[in-house]
Amino acid sequence: MFIKKIFTLWLLLSMLVCGAFFFFPNAPIHSAEKSNAPLSRPSNNELLRYIQQYQFLISEIFHALRKESYSFQLDYGILSNGKIELLVSLPAKVDHKTKQHIEETMLGVIKDNDLNPISFQITLKNLYEPAEAFSTRLSYNDVMANLFETMIEQDFGAFSIDHSIMSEEIQIRINLTEEKNDIAKKKAQQLAEDTIKQHQFDIETFSIDVQNKIKILD
Repeated sequence: MFIKKIFTLWLLLSMLVCGAFFFFPNAPIHSAEKSNAPLSRPSNNELLRYIQQYQFLISEIFHALRKESYSFQLDYGILSNGKIELLVSLPAKVDHKTKQHIEETMLGVIKDNDLNPISFQITLKNLYEPAEAFSTRLSYNDVMANLFETMIEQDFGAFSIDHSIMSEEIQIRINLTEEKNDIAKKKAQQLAEDTIKQHQFDIETFSIDVQNKIKILD
């Protein structure tokens, strides 16, 4: 009887130990999976706060690269890990040495503003190719530059393009000259939509306003 009680106690202890062995190793795995889950897309109001926070830095980086006489477009966005992506769009033929100097110049500006370079990711790409969808964009200068060149090729004459991120949408404003008719306005609208799709952005998040209010002075 005594031996039977000892055996029963040993069996219960074995079950508890085995249960702990199978349960606890799985617990950290669930925690790790949760911590690696991508962050939800920030609202446009949150994006506006990021823009206000970093627009001075972006302006300084822009002017620093302009001083080097580089041809480029500068954009930025928020990565899922909370870092800021600095996206530089370049012409097709840029050598490795130039790319390296661009990155060094940008890092220098970041450090001069007492910011930690670890909080940023620098990405270089071709101007006419869509960027990898790593970040939620805070600007679309590469898209606007691409659209600008396309409209020049289509002989739109004098026009202006600008864009801004609003609380509910991304607004693109195209202004043509007064003599441009509805056909020209619709063509500009279509070119804008095609360029947005070419860069693989969701057309539904954009609002495109085409007007013809530019006056040509004699």
